[in-house]
Amino acid sequence: MKNIFVTIMVSLFIATNANAYTDPKVGGLVTLKKGLEKKITKNGVLYVFAKQAGPDSGPNDRTPPVAVIKIANPTFPQAFVITQKNVMIPGSEFKGPLHVIARFSPDGNALNKSGAIEGMDPKFPSADLGNKNLNIELNVELK
Repeated sequence: MKNIFVTIMVSLFIATNANAYTDPKVGGLVTLKKGLEKKITKNGVLYVFAKQAGPDSGPNDRTPPVAVIKIANPTFPQAFVITQKNVMIPGSEFKGPLHVIARFSPDGNALNKSGAIEGMDPKFPSADLGNKNLNIELNVELK
């Protein structure tokens, strides 16, 4: 009986702590470069998107995002978390490493880059799942 109890407790401990190392999300904070406050509009939307990273990919390539979150009327600094529930194609696997990019669209249109501000965390050009310490500064004005 004692052995069964120990086996059950060890199994529960392993199951509970397994997620501590494979937390299926990425997150952090989006900030705005000083001087760009005038670019923030009341109809603007912050998009934070994750693209699959790999040996032949980069954050600025034309690879479509695997997951996106949309934050209307953000306030900066703005916290974010991207998880499996944010994948664009239902049933797609949310796995790392990922390029995580933030873009503020003044008109709310994700595809219109005119007047948008973009950025990524220079410390983590690709982030592993479980990284919740991304610091993305919106600092690149798009044309």
